[in-house]
Amino acid sequence: MLPDLDDFSRILKIERNYSNNTISSYLSDLKSFDNFLKKNRIDFKKLNNKHTKLFFRDLSKKKFSPRTIKRKFSSLSSYFNFLRDRRIIRDNPMNGVFTPKIPKILPEILTIEEINNIFLAAESSKNKILSLRDRCILEMLYSSGLRVSEVCELKINNIQFDLDLIRFFGKGNKERIIPLTYYARKWLKKYLSESRKILSSRSKRSSNYVFLSNNGLSLTRMAIWLSVKKYVNSAGVLKKISPHTFRHSFATHLIDGGANLVEVQALLGHADISTTEIYTHLSREFVESEYMKAFQKDKN
Repeated sequence: MLPDLDDFSRILKIERNYSNNTISSYLSDLKSFDNFLKKNRIDFKKLNNKHTKLFFRDLSKKKFSPRTIKRKFSSLSSYFNFLRDRRIIRDNPMNGVFTPKIPKILPEILTIEEINNIFLAAESSKNKILSLRDRCILEMLYSSGLRVSEVCELKINNIQFDLDLIRFFGKGNKERIIPLTYYARKWLKKYLSESRKILSSRSKRSSNYVFLSNNGLSLTRMAIWLSVKKYVNSAGVLKKISPHTFRHSFATHLIDGGANLVEVQALLGHADISTTEIYTHLSREFVESEYMKAFQKDKN
């Protein structure tokens, strides 16, 4: 059994302010490493980089994706650094371990027309209470560029209507301020005054979360994913779309509109601007793609 996992989990939660999903991923990666040690009868006290190299070689043989291997590397590195800081181990067994490079894959993005069609699909849904909630969520994903986890965790006191902004404390406990656009404000006001009151009354427990389930409980990521999928299908959009696609589209459309990288980086809450740079490539490809579609229509 790997030592001090509970303490490591608390460090991730309290000091690093990681989300529950991120912590769960870290612990899952550590559990798979623990299973590897047990299977190969490796004593933790005798652990060295030969064993960790063998673990990652084993992952490659099992055809794990480079992204998954990279994540497991990050989880184990954080854990062993934690153990070193506590002087539970002297040498980090991750030293000399290398992982494959992750190929840069440009994410799918939506056109303005496709986004409007998805919005209309939500607005025309028969269940007015839930469709109003979902329409508001779609607006927050797109016009505010929120992550789906941020939508789930959004609380009423995060929203400051008097200043037209949303205030978050995201990864690393860093404050992130997002302007509340005209349309985001409009749909939030409508949802809070109409649908949310009804949804909230369906649960005995009061909740400060903005978006509630049909039972008045906090909404899950999977529930949002299923709603997005439903409206994407209703709108006839054939692209492979997830809630995160709206965030990609938000950033790309900002750059198309003339926003600079530093502004977009701040809005997205990226720690490193190199993460934001992908949208300059996306924007260029997006414009060229849309031009070719329009060109083909004109020829026909």
